[in-house]
Amino acid sequence: MLNEPPPPEKRPHPLERKPIDETTANPNRVMLHIPISKPYVTYGLLALNIVIFVVGLLIPNLDRQLLLGGANNQILVLREGEYLRLFSAMFLHGGLIHLFFNVYALFIVGTNIEGLFGHVRFTLIYVLGGVTGSLLSVLFNSPQTLSVGASGAVFALFAAELIYLYQHRKLLGPNGREQFKNLLILAGLNFALGIFSSLGLTSMNIDNWGHIGGFIGGVILTWYIGPILMIRQHPQREGAYLAEDINPLAQRYQVISLYSAALLAVLIVATLVSR
Repeated sequence: MLNEPPPPEKRPHPLERKPIDETTANPNRVMLHIPISKPYVTYGLLALNIVIFVVGLLIPNLDRQLLLGGANNQILVLREGEYLRLFSAMFLHGGLIHLFFNVYALFIVGTNIEGLFGHVRFTLIYVLGGVTGSLLSVLFNSPQTLSVGASGAVFALFAAELIYLYQHRKLLGPNGREQFKNLLILAGLNFALGIFSSLGLTSMNIDNWGHIGGFIGGVILTWYIGPILMIRQHPQREGAYLAEDINPLAQRYQVISLYSAALLAVLIVATLVSR
Protein backbone atom coordinates (compact mmCIF):
# COMPACT_ATOMS: atom_id res chain seq x y z
CA MET A 1 0.00 0.00 0.00
CA LEU A 2 1.35 3.34 -1.00
CA ASN A 3 1.97 5.99 1.62
CA GLU A 4 -0.20 8.97 0.64
CA PRO A 5 0.62 12.43 2.02
CA PRO A 6 -1.81 13.67 4.65
CA PRO A 7 -4.56 15.91 3.34
CA PRO A 8 -3.84 19.63 3.68
CA GLU A 9 -5.18 21.25 6.81
CA LYS A 10 -8.48 22.97 6.16
CA ARG A 11 -8.32 26.72 6.74
CA PRO A 12 -11.23 27.87 8.87
CA HIS A 13 -13.71 30.33 7.46
CA PRO A 14 -13.36 33.81 9.03
CA LEU A 15 -16.78 33.41 10.65
CA GLU A 16 -15.66 30.13 12.24
CA ARG A 17 -12.60 31.64 13.89
CA LYS A 18 -12.60 32.20 17.61
CA PRO A 19 -12.60 35.86 18.64
CA ILE A 20 -9.26 37.20 19.74
CA ASP A 21 -8.95 37.95 23.42
CA GLU A 22 -7.42 41.46 23.30
CA THR A 23 -6.33 41.19 26.92
CA THR A 24 -4.35 38.01 26.11
CA ALA A 25 -3.03 39.38 22.82
CA ASN A 26 -1.90 42.62 24.46
CA PRO A 27 -1.54 42.20 28.23
CA ASN A 28 -0.76 45.90 28.68
CA ARG A 29 -4.04 47.00 27.13
CA VAL A 30 -7.12 47.59 29.30
CA MET A 31 -10.69 48.48 28.47
CA LEU A 32 -11.91 51.81 29.88
CA HIS A 33 -15.55 52.89 29.78
CA ILE A 34 -16.15 56.67 29.84
CA PRO A 35 -19.78 57.87 29.83
CA ILE A 36 -20.45 59.96 26.71
CA SER A 37 -23.49 62.19 26.11
CA LYS A 38 -25.04 62.87 22.72
CA PRO A 39 -24.24 66.50 21.73
CA TYR A 40 -27.85 67.62 21.33
CA VAL A 41 -27.25 71.10 22.77
CA THR A 42 -24.35 71.64 20.36
CA TYR A 43 -26.55 70.69 17.42
CA GLY A 44 -29.25 73.06 18.68
CA LEU A 45 -26.78 75.94 18.97
CA LEU A 46 -25.43 75.25 15.50
CA ALA A 47 -28.93 75.24 14.06
CA LEU A 48 -29.91 78.43 15.90
CA ASN A 49 -26.85 80.36 14.69
CA ILE A 50 -27.31 79.18 11.10
CA VAL A 51 -31.07 79.85 11.02
CA ILE A 52 -30.64 83.39 12.38
CA PHE A 53 -28.00 84.13 9.74
CA VAL A 54 -30.02 82.63 6.88
CA VAL A 55 -33.15 84.55 7.91
CA GLY A 56 -31.06 87.72 7.92
CA LEU A 57 -29.85 86.96 4.39
CA LEU A 58 -33.39 86.40 3.14
CA ILE A 59 -34.80 89.49 4.89
CA PRO A 60 -32.15 92.24 4.79
CA ASN A 61 -34.23 94.74 6.75
CA LEU A 62 -34.67 92.24 9.57
CA ASP A 63 -30.95 91.47 9.49
CA ARG A 64 -30.15 95.15 9.98
CA GLN A 65 -32.64 95.37 12.84
CA LEU A 66 -31.13 92.31 14.51
CA LEU A 67 -27.61 93.73 14.28
CA LEU A 68 -28.61 97.18 15.50
CA GLY A 69 -30.82 95.79 18.24
CA GLY A 70 -28.64 92.89 19.40
CA ALA A 71 -24.98 93.78 18.83
CA ASN A 72 -22.79 94.34 21.86
CA ASN A 73 -21.75 97.96 22.50
CA GLN A 74 -20.34 99.79 25.50
CA ILE A 75 -22.65 102.82 25.39
CA LEU A 76 -25.82 100.88 24.70
CA VAL A 77 -25.10 98.32 27.43
CA LEU A 78 -23.65 100.44 30.22
CA ARG A 79 -25.30 103.82 29.66
CA GLU A 80 -28.61 102.77 28.10
CA GLY A 81 -29.02 99.65 30.22
CA GLU A 82 -29.55 97.27 27.28
CA TYR A 83 -27.98 94.34 29.11
CA LEU A 84 -29.61 91.68 26.95
CA ARG A 85 -27.06 92.59 24.26
CA LEU A 86 -24.41 90.72 26.29
CA PHE A 87 -26.34 87.56 25.43
CA SER A 88 -27.95 88.31 22.07
CA ALA A 89 -24.64 89.27 20.42
CA MET A 90 -23.51 85.63 20.83
CA PHE A 91 -26.01 84.53 18.14
CA LEU A 92 -25.33 87.20 15.51
CA HIS A 93 -22.60 87.21 12.88
CA GLY A 94 -21.15 89.81 10.57
CA GLY A 95 -20.78 87.68 7.45
CA LEU A 96 -20.63 84.18 6.01
CA ILE A 97 -16.92 83.66 6.75
CA HIS A 98 -17.42 84.84 10.32
CA LEU A 99 -20.30 82.40 10.74
CA PHE A 100 -18.42 79.52 9.10
CA PHE A 101 -15.38 79.70 11.39
CA ASN A 102 -17.51 79.95 14.50
CA VAL A 103 -19.91 77.11 13.69
CA TYR A 104 -17.03 74.92 12.50
CA ALA A 105 -15.13 75.46 15.75
CA LEU A 106 -18.34 74.95 17.75
CA PHE A 107 -18.99 71.66 15.95
CA ILE A 108 -15.44 70.34 16.45
CA VAL A 109 -14.94 71.40 20.07
CA GLY A 110 -18.57 71.47 21.20
CA THR A 111 -19.43 67.88 20.28
CA ASN A 112 -16.37 66.67 22.17
CA ILE A 113 -16.92 68.81 25.27
CA GLU A 114 -20.65 68.15 25.53
CA GLY A 115 -19.97 64.44 25.15
CA LEU A 116 -17.54 64.47 28.08
CA PHE A 117 -19.16 67.15 30.25
CA GLY A 118 -22.85 66.45 29.73
CA HIS A 119 -25.61 68.80 28.58
CA VAL A 120 -25.95 71.02 31.65
CA ARG A 121 -22.24 71.59 32.27
CA PHE A 122 -21.69 72.29 28.60
CA THR A 123 -24.54 74.82 28.45
CA LEU A 124 -23.38 76.63 31.59
CA ILE A 125 -19.80 76.97 30.33
CA TYR A 126 -20.96 78.05 26.86
CA VAL A 127 -23.43 80.69 28.06
CA LEU A 128 -21.53 82.06 31.08
CA GLY A 129 -18.23 81.97 29.19
CA GLY A 130 -19.83 83.80 26.27
CA VAL A 131 -21.35 86.43 28.56
CA THR A 132 -17.94 86.89 30.21
CA GLY A 133 -16.46 87.56 26.79
CA SER A 134 -19.23 90.05 26.01
CA LEU A 135 -18.65 91.82 29.34
CA LEU A 136 -14.91 92.22 28.77
CA SER A 137 -15.65 93.43 25.26
CA VAL A 138 -17.90 96.14 26.69
CA LEU A 139 -15.38 97.12 29.37
CA PHE A 140 -12.24 97.39 27.26
CA ASN A 141 -13.28 98.09 23.66
CA SER A 142 -13.88 101.60 22.42
CA PRO A 143 -17.42 103.03 22.82
CA GLN A 144 -17.88 103.02 19.04
CA THR A 145 -17.28 99.26 18.72
CA LEU A 146 -20.18 97.00 17.74
CA SER A 147 -19.37 93.38 18.47
CA VAL A 148 -21.17 90.20 17.39
CA GLY A 149 -20.34 86.53 17.18
CA ALA A 150 -20.18 83.26 19.11
CA SER A 151 -16.39 83.29 19.35
CA GLY A 152 -16.32 84.28 23.04
CA ALA A 153 -18.43 81.23 23.92
CA VAL A 154 -16.34 79.04 21.59
CA PHE A 155 -13.15 80.20 23.32
CA ALA A 156 -14.76 79.16 26.62
CA LEU A 157 -15.10 75.65 25.17
CA PHE A 158 -11.50 75.83 23.96
CA ALA A 159 -10.43 76.56 27.52
CA ALA A 160 -12.69 73.80 28.86
CA GLU A 161 -10.96 71.20 26.71
CA LEU A 162 -7.52 72.47 27.73
CA ILE A 163 -8.38 72.25 31.44
CA TYR A 164 -9.89 68.80 31.00
CA LEU A 165 -6.77 67.54 29.24
CA TYR A 166 -4.52 69.08 31.89
CA GLN A 167 -6.47 67.65 34.84
CA HIS A 168 -6.46 64.18 33.24
CA ARG A 169 -2.91 64.26 31.85
CA LYS A 170 -1.87 61.14 33.81
CA LEU A 171 -4.99 59.21 32.84
CA LEU A 172 -4.80 60.11 29.13
CA GLY A 173 -1.06 59.50 28.87
CA PRO A 174 1.17 60.65 26.00
CA ASN A 175 -1.73 61.04 23.56
CA GLY A 176 -3.55 63.38 25.94
CA ARG A 177 -0.43 65.44 26.56
CA GLU A 178 0.19 65.72 22.82
CA GLN A 179 -3.40 66.84 22.28
CA PHE A 180 -3.03 69.41 25.06
CA LYS A 181 0.13 70.81 23.46
CA ASN A 182 -1.48 71.06 20.02
CA LEU A 183 -4.59 72.73 21.42
CA LEU A 184 -2.48 75.20 23.39
CA ILE A 185 -0.56 76.14 20.23
CA LEU A 186 -3.83 76.60 18.33
CA ALA A 187 -5.24 78.84 21.06
CA GLY A 188 -2.02 80.87 21.08
CA LEU A 189 -2.20 81.38 17.32
CA ASN A 190 -5.79 82.59 17.60
CA PHE A 191 -4.86 85.05 20.34
CA ALA A 192 -1.89 86.27 18.29
CA LEU A 193 -4.18 86.85 15.32
CA GLY A 194 -6.46 88.91 17.54
CA ILE A 195 -3.53 90.99 18.79
CA PHE A 196 -2.37 91.62 15.22
CA SER A 197 -5.91 92.73 14.38
CA SER A 198 -6.03 95.17 17.31
CA LEU A 199 -2.72 96.65 16.13
CA GLY A 200 -4.09 97.13 12.62
CA LEU A 201 -1.74 94.56 11.10
CA THR A 202 -4.54 92.53 9.48
CA SER A 203 -7.65 93.41 7.51
CA MET A 204 -9.88 91.45 9.93
CA ASN A 205 -11.75 93.07 12.80
CA ILE A 206 -11.41 90.66 15.72
CA ASP A 207 -12.83 91.27 19.18
CA ASN A 208 -9.79 90.09 21.11
CA TRP A 209 -11.28 91.11 24.46
CA GLY A 210 -14.28 88.92 23.74
CA HIS A 211 -11.95 85.98 23.08
CA ILE A 212 -9.92 86.64 26.23
CA GLY A 213 -13.04 86.97 28.37
CA GLY A 214 -14.54 83.76 27.02
CA PHE A 215 -11.29 81.90 27.57
CA ILE A 216 -10.96 83.16 31.16
CA GLY A 217 -14.56 82.17 31.86
CA GLY A 218 -13.97 78.69 30.45
CA VAL A 219 -10.84 78.19 32.56
CA ILE A 220 -12.49 79.25 35.83
CA LEU A 221 -15.72 77.38 35.29
CA THR A 222 -14.14 74.15 34.09
CA TRP A 223 -11.58 74.14 36.89
CA TYR A 224 -14.37 74.09 39.47
CA ILE A 225 -17.36 72.42 37.82
CA GLY A 226 -15.76 70.25 35.13
CA PRO A 227 -15.79 66.45 35.43
CA ILE A 228 -12.90 64.85 37.30
CA LEU A 229 -12.66 61.18 36.43
CA MET A 230 -11.50 58.49 38.84
CA ILE A 231 -10.86 55.00 37.51
CA ARG A 232 -12.38 52.00 39.25
CA GLN A 233 -12.79 48.38 38.27
CA HIS A 234 -15.88 47.48 36.27
CA PRO A 235 -18.32 45.61 38.55
CA GLN A 236 -19.45 43.21 35.81
CA ARG A 237 -16.60 42.85 33.31
CA GLU A 238 -13.31 41.37 34.40
CA GLY A 239 -10.30 43.34 33.21
CA ALA A 240 -12.41 46.38 32.33
CA TYR A 241 -12.57 49.73 34.14
CA LEU A 242 -15.09 52.53 34.61
CA ALA A 243 -14.40 56.26 34.68
CA GLU A 244 -16.39 57.70 37.58
CA ASP A 245 -16.96 61.45 37.96
CA ILE A 246 -15.95 62.47 41.49
CA ASN A 247 -16.92 66.12 40.94
CA PRO A 248 -20.68 65.90 40.26
CA LEU A 249 -22.37 69.09 39.16
CA ALA A 250 -25.01 68.76 41.87
CA GLN A 251 -22.32 69.65 44.42
CA ARG A 252 -21.05 72.65 42.46
CA TYR A 253 -24.06 74.89 41.93
CA GLN A 254 -22.75 77.29 44.56
CA VAL A 255 -19.79 77.94 42.25
CA ILE A 256 -22.19 78.83 39.45
CA SER A 257 -24.06 81.18 41.78
CA LEU A 258 -20.84 82.89 42.91
CA TYR A 259 -19.55 83.22 39.38
CA SER A 260 -22.85 84.71 38.15
CA ALA A 261 -22.92 87.08 41.12
CA ALA A 262 -19.36 88.22 40.31
CA LEU A 263 -20.35 88.97 36.70
CA LEU A 264 -23.37 90.90 37.91
CA ALA A 265 -21.27 92.89 40.40
CA VAL A 266 -18.76 93.85 37.70
CA LEU A 267 -21.61 94.89 35.43
CA ILE A 268 -23.24 97.04 38.14
CA VAL A 269 -19.96 98.78 39.03
CA ALA A 270 -19.15 99.41 35.34
CA THR A 271 -22.63 100.85 34.82
CA LEU A 272 -22.30 103.21 37.77
CA VAL A 273 -18.85 104.36 36.67
CA SER A 274 -19.92 104.95 33.05
CA ARG A 275 -22.84 107.11 34.12
